[in-house]
Amino acid sequence: MVLWEHPVERYLALGSLTVIAISLAILAGKRLTEPPALILETLPQKQENLQLSLKVHVKGAVQKPAVYTLPFGSRVADAIKLAQPRQDADLNALNLAAFLEDGQEVVVPSKNRLTNLPTLALPSSALPQPPLGSRPVTKSPKLTVNLNTATESELVQLPGIGPALAKRIIEHRRKIGGFKSVEQLLEVKGIGEKKLEQIRPYVRP
Repeated sequence: MVLWEHPVERYLALGSLTVIAISLAILAGKRLTEPPALILETLPQKQENLQLSLKVHVKGAVQKPAVYTLPFGSRVADAIKLAQPRQDADLNALNLAAFLEDGQEVVVPSKNRLTNLPTLALPSSALPQPPLGSRPVTKSPKLTVNLNTATESELVQLPGIGPALAKRIIEHRRKIGGFKSVEQLLEVKGIGEKKLEQIRPYVRP
């Protein structure tokens, strides 16, 4: 069997093949020359309400107390500098390196704030008392103590005489059979000239 016996059929077939080949070539070339598809990403929108400044109220020991507007990120020292601190301003009482916040109140204290406080008259019972062990104890017996009849409780009432020394006085009294003079107290261990003169006005033999 012979295809395309007639010349017309042969030309038509060749023309169809040529058209198909050209179409395929054009389509392939178009794909090669087309730019790749762009992927568009939506960038986040900038914050419309971004805070670029803040307001603080500076008062106290400053020459110009007022509300000041400062850039965001300013520090306490920046606000005080605008308000012009006075000579008595106690800047060491503040953290000058701290960051400011919107609506913050910065109070600059004065060095004289403690001396200007009113003095309150407090009753003696409200005043701080020293510990019992540190309070000076002043003994002043109302009557003269008889060294030969005095008990231990009576002797401890004498200035500078404690329980231990009172016992030694009584033991020495028994040993010598009684005191014949105040000066015999010097024979008791723990009693010297100074202590004797301290208790002399309150004792008798």
